[in-house]
Amino acid sequence: MLTSPKFPVRARRGVSLIEIIVAMTLLAFVIGSLSVLSAKSARRGPQLDIGSARTFVLMQQANRFAVLPYDSIVVYAPRIDTVITGRFKYLRRVTYTQSTTGSEYKTVKVLLLQVGDTTRKDSLIFVRSKTYASSPLFQQ
Repeated sequence: MLTSPKFPVRARRGVSLIEIIVAMTLLAFVIGSLSVLSAKSARRGPQLDIGSARTFVLMQQANRFAVLPYDSIVVYAPRIDTVITGRFKYLRRVTYTQSTTGSEYKTVKVLLLQVGDTTRKDSLIFVRSKTYASSPLFQQ
């Protein structure tokens, strides 16, 4: 024969204190981890801004000197001037050297220094060659 328990089994209502403590501990761990990631992202922002500005000015100068006609190189080099892009100023030094193999090759070097931060130097090097309107190789 089955005997009934002395105390009736009641339906469980609510949560226990230990469940609340475990949930709060997990919540504190997750929020703490997110705050660390947020702080790292905030510190990295200005560095990324400067890096993107440097990339922009390098691409701008690369485009400028890539389309420069061969005969105009002597007009632009040697030269030292200031380039202002956005809120940054750069000191630009443009030099060229004549090739030793022939007069039809010139090496153009563009050196960029950010004004106020002389530790970071960026440079571009182009080897430009003279093209001829006619050549004995292309005659018919």
